[in-house]
Amino acid sequence: MKISNAFRGLEMAAAGFFVGRAFVAGINPFAVGFLTAACLTGENVWLIIIGLTGGMATTGSVYKAFEYGIVMLMIMILFEIKNTINIRGRNFLSAFIVSVLLAIGDLVTGSFFEKDINYWEIIISSIILFASVIIFIKGMEGIRTDYMSVVTDNETAIGIIAISAAVLYGMPLFVGNIVVAQSFVIFSVLYTLYKFGFGIGLAWTVISSAILSAKSGETEYLVALVITAITVYAFNVFFDGGRLLFAVLYLVIYYTAGFTLYDILLTGEGQMAVLSALLVFVLAPAKMMLSVDEKANYYEPVGSSPEWGRLVVNRVNSLADAFKRIEYTFAGDTGSGIGFNDVGLIIENFTNQLNELVPIRKTIEAEIVDELSKRGVMVKNIMLIKNQDEHYEVYINARVRRGSLVAADTVKRIVEDKMKVRLLLKDESQGIVSRNYGMLCMTEKPDFRCETAVRRLSKYEDEISGDNFYIGDIHNGQKLLLISDGMGNGENASRDSNRVIDSLEELLNAGFDKEMSIKVVNSYLADKNKGESFSTLDMMIIDLYSGCGRIYKQGAATTFVKRGGWIEMIKSTSLPVGIVPDAVCEKCMKKLYSNDMIVMVSDGMLESILFENKEDYMRELMLNSDAVTPDELADEIVDNIKSLGGNRLKDDATIIVCKIVKSL
Repeated sequence: MKISNAFRGLEMAAAGFFVGRAFVAGINPFAVGFLTAACLTGENVWLIIIGLTGGMATTGSVYKAFEYGIVMLMIMILFEIKNTINIRGRNFLSAFIVSVLLAIGDLVTGSFFEKDINYWEIIISSIILFASVIIFIKGMEGIRTDYMSVVTDNETAIGIIAISAAVLYGMPLFVGNIVVAQSFVIFSVLYTLYKFGFGIGLAWTVISSAILSAKSGETEYLVALVITAITVYAFNVFFDGGRLLFAVLYLVIYYTAGFTLYDILLTGEGQMAVLSALLVFVLAPAKMMLSVDEKANYYEPVGSSPEWGRLVVNRVNSLADAFKRIEYTFAGDTGSGIGFNDVGLIIENFTNQLNELVPIRKTIEAEIVDELSKRGVMVKNIMLIKNQDEHYEVYINARVRRGSLVAADTVKRIVEDKMKVRLLLKDESQGIVSRNYGMLCMTEKPDFRCETAVRRLSKYEDEISGDNFYIGDIHNGQKLLLISDGMGNGENASRDSNRVIDSLEELLNAGFDKEMSIKVVNSYLADKNKGESFSTLDMMIIDLYSGCGRIYKQGAATTFVKRGGWIEMIKSTSLPVGIVPDAVCEKCMKKLYSNDMIVMVSDGMLESILFENKEDYMRELMLNSDAVTPDELADEIVDNIKSLGGNRLKDDATIIVCKIVKSL
């Protein structure tokens, strides 16, 4: 942290050096404005003063350096006096005070050096200083906190551009044989266009090119660099390329423009500038080049529209219904283990999900609104939520302005195209955009999906299986796979295993933590059954965004994971559910990849293998299988094992085969 702060202080001192050189018509109120903004935003003021005075000293204007030095000293004293501390944060008052100090400094210095006092110059300097303080404060706040706000706050964008313009204006054209200003202009144009998009990139291109033209006396720079930037951006949008392609396009178009229209681009200095700027652009750290929307993390209050309110109410009702179902599942029994603290945590997590809003880039939001408007859809507001699993959800409050209704899927495709994110319509979303405002709800499409197959077999054909299973989706792109094997066979065993399945399904869908849910169910069944009956638990939860699978086992049979010609076996030695209240649940996490096959089985499937090393037999069976779908593999395993025992099983048996597939 100290190294980072020191480096930042040196950066600001270097900026101050060039701002100190930014004299326009013999005056430089920007230097005083830069120092004032630094004082008000908590920068390292002493380093900045060194940079400013050093820059002014290189211009050879002893008179002005002395004048601004006195004014900056007065500003330092002003902000160090405890009685004036209340002006901090009051930007307009601070700007007015330093403007008055500059005017006083002008008068005092003029009298001291017996110079003719130009009152118009004093007035103009004070006005420029007042404006520069206000603008520089916004820019420094943006740079200091998160300069990504340049795309969400116009005042911040203007402030950062103004500081950059002052730095550029004070930058020399050459230092020895090194081309400085032109290299800086080309690199900064590349950087802003690539990182912040066309709006801010073009604005900076025009401003920086105009400054370069003014400094060099070559007006052709303005038109040449602006046309080059626009053409490069258009081609990059067409090819949808990365940083390297962007650099190549700029080089090709720069030289094309130089050969055909603007000779000034191909001077020795021009070629040296473009090549050095491109080299720095290509070799710059990847983190520096992250696009704004990958790093944005700004807080905004929850939307206050009636439609958002109805959505929240619906979610609360869904949560309440989940608790009612849990109560029904545990009806008439004690020992569920659900406490007020557990319920409180669920509600707290629920409300946190509602409040984590982040802004959409304004350029993207404008593109979405414009495209929907062409289809007769009027957008009231767009909200972007980052949920607890760091995935985005988009909420659009909209209605049709005229004509026929518009399908929600049409809106989804437009948002996907503009945001460059694959989306799914949520269950709570409206299916169409109608004449009344309504909420369209979308979430990031997971990177993976699951193909599954289940075979549930009874030991006796005329008796219900004691095994039960569940396959379904829970919140935020999680796939839940469950097998429970009740003790014995028949209806009683089925009822016991079904209690495990139903209880866990309700708890997990209500938002309870996975491990806490297992403890609750184990405690409940241990109290109810007094250890006289039990059920196994084999549970896997797959995060379809990351491909990570969490496996939980209590007394469960081995799980097999097949990846090409390799099989992993995940075994369990823990007690089943319902024997003792504090039984340990074994758990592990596995990274899964596309085309992996997960095979979960109950004990009956393995017990029906008439060999001593049952898991090894299953492993060899799966390795030798050519099945490519879950149904094929499930049928092949069941048929093979049944054939070993003369088409009979030693116990009730269940198999779930799940294939992880990359989403299209």
